[in-house]
Amino acid sequence: MERRQRALDIARRAGAEAVLASTPASVAWLTGFAAEIDSGPSPFGLPPLALLAADDAPVLIVSDDDAEGAAATGCEVRSYRGFSVEPLDAVGGASRALVEVAGGRRVAVEAGSLPAALAAGLDWVDAGAELASARAVKDPDELALIRAAIELCDVGQREARRHAEPGLTELELWARVRGGIESAAGARTPILADLVAGPRTAATGGAPEGRTMAAGELVLCDLVPRRTGYWGDSCATFALEEPSAVARENHRRASDRLAQILDAVRPGVVAGDLDALARDGLDYPHHSGHGLGCDWHEEPRIVPGSETVLEAGMVVAFEPGCYEHGEGVRVEQVVLVTADGCEVLSGHGLEL
Repeated sequence: MERRQRALDIARRAGAEAVLASTPASVAWLTGFAAEIDSGPSPFGLPPLALLAADDAPVLIVSDDDAEGAAATGCEVRSYRGFSVEPLDAVGGASRALVEVAGGRRVAVEAGSLPAALAAGLDWVDAGAELASARAVKDPDELALIRAAIELCDVGQREARRHAEPGLTELELWARVRGGIESAAGARTPILADLVAGPRTAATGGAPEGRTMAAGELVLCDLVPRRTGYWGDSCATFALEEPSAVARENHRRASDRLAQILDAVRPGVVAGDLDALARDGLDYPHHSGHGLGCDWHEEPRIVPGSETVLEAGMVVAFEPGCYEHGEGVRVEQVVLVTADGCEVLSGHGLEL
């Protein structure tokens, strides 16, 4: 794969012979193995590692619990004892496997995520920032996976509009949204989400709560599901029955700004300039956009002062907001940067 060659080129420029991926995103990027994340860090094993050297296939280093899923990627797998009735020694098992696989070679690592106990047995150099930047331009197979993840976003947004009604709680609506997404995916699906209504929209978002929604309120729904190791993203804000004049104005301003941003997207544009365009006349406390891929927030980051230059093949979610006078609106679409502009990948509605 082209991305594996890009990773090896980074290693060579850093004076290393191999790449050791230790973030879940980079492991998925190089191998296709997407580790379980719903339950958080496992008490029985460390997060997966992937070592790539020369023209060899990557070697995945995982606990026995993940060995079957890792083998399904076609990569070589070195596993160590995971869940057991015996004393646990995930660090020792992973360290021994890693030293054996590295074979004394100098490796380019993601130092911010590599456990110190594992780094101690390696000859390494940090290339984390370079690897993160390399992930920004997507290969064709990655674009297909991102499109599939965005399809789940579209399903979730349709379910939110279909089921939202006065008298329902945010949590009850969330249950219907998540159920629709997982039914469409045919599997349990990791999802990050903002789903808030009424005055809570003015705070830009948050997790759904037991608060009952009322007629005339806004619902802000931001859905970020992972499918086959790649993330989608989406946000829409809509009204329960008739929106207020404030809501209409905030929605108009945010929507107009989103349209202006998408019209300005093309290779060579600086991320910080797009952020300045997004914020002109709007005041919101979050980024104006971000890259999307094996992480749900990656380069290019559309934030003040960013010097990242957009390239064809980048996938970027743009999400300006307007949270004035107690009612918040955010609208978001994901685009693929093309040779002469961008292609909108999102298919969900943005109407109020």
